[in-house]
Amino acid sequence: MSGLRDIVFLFVWIGLIPVSLMRPWLGILCWFWIAFMVPHGLTWGFARTLPVAIGIGGATLLGWLLTKDKKPLPRNWTVYGLVLLSLHFTLTTVLAYDPEMAWGKWDWVSKVLLMTFVTMTLFQERTRLRWLYMVIALSLGFYGLKGGIWVLRTGGGERVYGPDMSFFADNNTLGLALCMILPMLLYLSREEPRPWLKKLLRVVFFFSIIAIVFTYSRGAFLGLATILIVLIWRSPWRLRFATGLLIGTLISLPYLPDRLSQRISSIGEQENEETRDSSAQGRIQAWQTAWNIAVDRPLTGAGFRALWHEGIWLKYYKGQFAAVRDAHSLYFELLEEHGFLGLGLWLLVLVGTLVNLRHIRKRWRGHPEHGALSNYAEMTQLGLYPFMVAGAFLTVAYFDLYFAFVATSVMLRRLSEEAEKAVATEPAPLRQAGRTAPVAPLVVARARRRPLPARRNRHA
Repeated sequence: MSGLRDIVFLFVWIGLIPVSLMRPWLGILCWFWIAFMVPHGLTWGFARTLPVAIGIGGATLLGWLLTKDKKPLPRNWTVYGLVLLSLHFTLTTVLAYDPEMAWGKWDWVSKVLLMTFVTMTLFQERTRLRWLYMVIALSLGFYGLKGGIWVLRTGGGERVYGPDMSFFADNNTLGLALCMILPMLLYLSREEPRPWLKKLLRVVFFFSIIAIVFTYSRGAFLGLATILIVLIWRSPWRLRFATGLLIGTLISLPYLPDRLSQRISSIGEQENEETRDSSAQGRIQAWQTAWNIAVDRPLTGAGFRALWHEGIWLKYYKGQFAAVRDAHSLYFELLEEHGFLGLGLWLLVLVGTLVNLRHIRKRWRGHPEHGALSNYAEMTQLGLYPFMVAGAFLTVAYFDLYFAFVATSVMLRRLSEEAEKAVATEPAPLRQAGRTAPVAPLVVARARRRPLPARRNRHA
């Protein structure tokens, strides 16, 4: 069976390479499928060593250079911020504490940013954008479904992990990725016309929640609590959903493993120094070290993977530290690697993304023709909330999924601008009808059907 998997994947991969070359936008979908589902990680033989990403990515980039089916890169502050951030990453790598090690991570981050820019030029169409959302949601949702079923079969005594050879192989990053796609699964199911796919998206949504809980990740617990609260609050049936969630939690509590209950309750214990565990203590030490690096080198930081060096700790941590470790916070990760300037540029991209999504969500809400833009903007915006909350405790500043969300926000803004032009060219009555409440035309029609009073005879 293992050999058959490898052979099947080999033929699929070889077949996708010419497709990516001839249709680069399909190549981008294949790239995200490879990155988020990691199908070669499901094999057990020679397919695990194939240059999968290089084959698909190289064919896509070559096809992108040759194709005319691409549009100029949108011009807005989010894109400008990404460009400046890319240049700053290069500068900090040149000036890094250990340039040789820093260049290795720069190579990975630069590939992610390059494919982000390419995606922005190829997906400025609503149909393609929906395909992109669907590929991301179902590729990552596969592991939510798989993990949730595994928990129900085994009782959840062990942690749910992501696939090998992926950026979310760790239980913490898997939990965060699943939190980020929960709104996507829900919103895509609401407008999906095919019943089988609508049900599949909702089933994946349900099992992903179970998988998140049983990652045993405290950061994922916080991210899940954040997104569930926001989803319930945004729902018109918030009271019904909140009641159902509360009842379901109370029913399941007696069946939860003691290990999981202790893990969840330990979140509140980290505020007290006497009850704080070694993991939390190590995080605080890393944050202090990262802050000291940024204060000493505010413009450039110490470069990628600076905290991997014991010399950095000996220089910047004033005291005895438990171990050499990562920052375990995306904000402190940016501080120690790229200084206050790097953190500021990264936050510029994040804030610009949130502002774009908020504007699009409000502008096209309830619009009969362009209402899908509002739905896409809202689910992308909601997906960033657990990233901002849980990311405060995880080293995920260069998370592939985050940059995919940034790219979709840029493309949504471009589609919104095109929609504005289309609405501006419509006749005035049609524009007004799109902005008024749906009941207004009905009231006018009834008024027109009302019989006129009988004409009085002037000789009466």
